Amino acid sequence: MKILVIGGTKFLGYHLTKRLLEMGVEITVFNRGITGDDFGNNVQRIVGDRKNHENFFESFRSQRFDVVVDLIGYEPDDVETAIRTFKDHIGQYIFISTGQVYLVTKNLHQPSTEEDYYQELITCPLGEEAAYFYGVDKRKCEDTLEEAFKSQHFPSVRFRCPIIHGSRDYTLRLYSYLIRLLDSKPIIIPEGGDSIIRHVYVEDVVNAIISVLQVEKTSGKVYNLAGIEVLQFSELLSLMSRILEKSLSLYNVPLNILRKYDIPQEISPFSGRWISYLDPSLAIEEIKFKTIPIEEWLKKTINWFIHEYAGSEPRNYGFREKEVDLVNKLLNEKN
Repeated sequence: MKILVIGGTKFLGYHLTKRLLEMGVEITVFNRGITGDDFGNNVQRIVGDRKNHENFFESFRSQRFDVVVDLIGYEPDDVETAIRTFKDHIGQYIFISTGQVYLVTKNLHQPSTEEDYYQELITCPLGEEAAYFYGVDKRKCEDTLEEAFKSQHFPSVRFRCPIIHGSRDYTLRLYSYLIRLLDSKPIIIPEGGDSIIRHVYVEDVVNAIISVLQVEKTSGKVYNLAGIEVLQFSELLSLMSRILEKSLSLYNVPLNILRKYDIPQEISPFSGRWISYLDPSLAIEEIKFKTIPIEEWLKKTINWFIHEYAGSEPRNYGFREKEVDLVNKLLNEKN
């Protein structure tokens, strides 16, 4: 089998490429060549900018792949170029989308099923343009693929993912809480931020991709991927504290108080409106999607961050002193 991974060495792409190599697959990786990896000469590398659409077209228009996995298609032009490039000479195109495609719609139903996608869009909330248009543009990508399947039978499969966790997670969202637990100081949950946690482990996403490789009946389909277990955010923090054998002190703080003290809601990446809550029932039924128990993957991920991660602290940890001072002030006022 010959597979092209668009992306390929940062997080999800690294884990996918590693697994495909273990399977003996012939892999070509296309990315900007910025993030290092340990694949050496085991993969063919093509360095380029995905946004240079004409260069992308020229690089691949004469190549044949059994499967193309697109991890970094963010705008409809990216997908239109991929369709133009690979039409009639690939077997399958796998597109990684996001649960955010539901969060930009009216009549939001949670947990969201694949059919809940077909709703009108909400108006962009003031000050949340980046998150809103990320979801809107991903929808445009999906709509382009859906139309191409209907009109040209372009063989795409789409996966909608919530927050993905695991080693090499460069977003540092889970690490934002881990590092706070490690310093044994109070943790703030912004008002209304004790959200439902139904995220997904990176290896489970890899397994889902592997399960549909060259499976013709999945062509044109879309699947939600998410963990089977459902927790409140505070329960997730409690589980992390038990794994770390650290005490946990949680404080709910109104948003107006956080704003008064110049503390952004981003100190808690799993709070706020842009956390999707997906129903993976269709994937479980049709592609036999399975997930690793949350405690198991949390232990693996925490262990990686503690023993192998060598990068900088999360940017939101720069507010840590303000957070602790605010909690102490609120406690003193109560007394």
